[in-house]
Amino acid sequence: MDGLPTREAMSREDLCSELSMIEASGLIALADECIAGETELMITRPPTVGSVVTQVREPVAEQRFILADVLACSAEVSLRGQLGWGMRMGADRRAALAAAICDAEVVSSGPYATRVIDLCREGRARREAERAAEWARLAPSIVEFEEIP
Repeated sequence: MDGLPTREAMSREDLCSELSMIEASGLIALADECIAGETELMITRPPTVGSVVTQVREPVAEQRFILADVLACSAEVSLRGQLGWGMRMGADRRAALAAAICDAEVVSSGPYATRVIDLCREGRARREAERAAEWARLAPSIVEFEEIP
């Protein structure tokens, strides 16, 4: 569909990356469903706000440099004996905790794991559509130069 691996092929990195970018309200609602009536949930590291060094690579010389420090919030939970981790840009503690819960839900193959994967796929498809629309809007303004031999 959109380049995001299937549940069986999705790496932990893919999952955490997608959970970090999903709209917070949908993520929090799904996490609430995942833990409704759950007795095996433990917050092992409460949501903590801090800063993360953002490093980028300059495209011509391909040299890395530090761009800025970015505000981020991370959390860790244990659900059904499996650790889940989440990090989101900004200071939204509930969203970071929800990302950790959804990560643990997938890792533990819980009853909502498929819904978490579907939410990740929908979020990625939405971002890709928005990016394509933005490029389509900008395309008429692109200036192309000719090389003189």
